[in-house]
Amino acid sequence: MGVDLHLHSTASDGAFSPEELVKFAVKLDFTAIAITDHDSIDGIVPALRRAGDFDIEVIPAVELSSDLEGRDIHFLGYFIDYKQEWFLKHLSKLRQARYERAVKMVERLQEMGLEIALKDVLQEAGKGAVGRAHVARVMVKQGCIDSIEEAFERYIGRKAPCYIEKYVYTPKDVIKLIKRLGGIAILAHPGLSQVDEKIPEFIRYGIQGLEVYHSNHTPDDVRKYSKMAREYGLVITGGSDCHGLGSSRGLIMGSVRVPDEVVENLKTLKDLQKNNP
Repeated sequence: MGVDLHLHSTASDGAFSPEELVKFAVKLDFTAIAITDHDSIDGIVPALRRAGDFDIEVIPAVELSSDLEGRDIHFLGYFIDYKQEWFLKHLSKLRQARYERAVKMVERLQEMGLEIALKDVLQEAGKGAVGRAHVARVMVKQGCIDSIEEAFERYIGRKAPCYIEKYVYTPKDVIKLIKRLGGIAILAHPGLSQVDEKIPEFIRYGIQGLEVYHSNHTPDDVRKYSKMAREYGLVITGGSDCHGLGSSRGLIMGSVRVPDEVVENLKTLKDLQKNNP
């Protein structure tokens, strides 16, 4: 059994549809999953519908980016009231920022002599929130580079020449958004974010947990953040952060099997919030 609470679908930069993610999860004998697309909730309803055919729970969720002193910090929101109109307006603003970044990134790549067109990137993204992964996939398809990893390392990674910053909220604002949605705010993959010294500050803003289990976390990371979660009284969560084939990580659903009790702990927090607004 087990759960995976960090999955990306074609509603953002994942390679698999929400329905396909549900089917994969069923094959892996998961009891619950969360579709945590970047700046998008469009994968939630299709996943919920598909899950109705199986004995598996889909948790409404989202992954939101923030910037702190030039560092990209992500937060996960679980059990969110994703139908709120005011939230959809926020997502629309963030998706527009993603589009504008893609335009500038393609222009910079073209200036470097790479034959890549914006229309191809948008076609790759489909109806999903456009991201760097879509740019990287087009670069591979066009034969500009040999792999997704090369695209990020040489061209569009944070320290690469064609990287473009996009508009994002502050950590405080992102956490506030998730809380206003009635969700549980979690700091995503702290081993990658490297902001341990900021965790007490995030707790004051309202985070209630750490993503301890993650495909890029080492056993030492898991022990470290498990201990930190206990010390701060935070819930432990986790997931593979699967983006599917054609991503830098590949199809990694199943590489991280999070205990079922994690979902129960999140539900307990949700109930406490509901009873103590």
